[in-house]
Amino acid sequence: MQLNGGQLGPISRAWRLLATLLGIMTLLAAQFMHANDLFPLGALDQFATGTDPDGEVTAACLQGQRGQETLDIPFGRDSVGVRRAEFENQLPAVQADPALLRPLAEAYDEAHPDLPPLDALTACEHVTHLRHGAPSGTEVVTLVRWERQG
Repeated sequence: MQLNGGQLGPISRAWRLLATLLGIMTLLAAQFMHANDLFPLGALDQFATGTDPDGEVTAACLQGQRGQETLDIPFGRDSVGVRRAEFENQLPAVQADPALLRPLAEAYDEAHPDLPPLDALTACEHVTHLRHGAPSGTEVVTLVRWERQG
């Protein structure tokens, strides 16, 4: 393609403008939808605010039940197949439908074929209470539970 005096032709300008507009629209859509699925164009709202020095810090957790034994289930590809941030992003949907914990339990069981399957999986939060910015106590709060049927 021959450029005339350093000027872009109309087709070149049009596709550059279209690509720019598409990028801006994607960025705006991700911001308004609070969708971290479009990373790095998502809201990234986890970095937007500070923590009250006398408030709480919460982190999602999973606990499995096998017979009378309760286990802390780690997040990750080699455990339940999702990272904690991904899970926290979907937590409202999980709370609305505890059956969404089933694929996580199945992924854990597949990753540990030498162990009996989980009887139940609980979504929970580790809550660390702060006093003057320092930890002053922790608790585990149960959010929702899925139990294997039959």
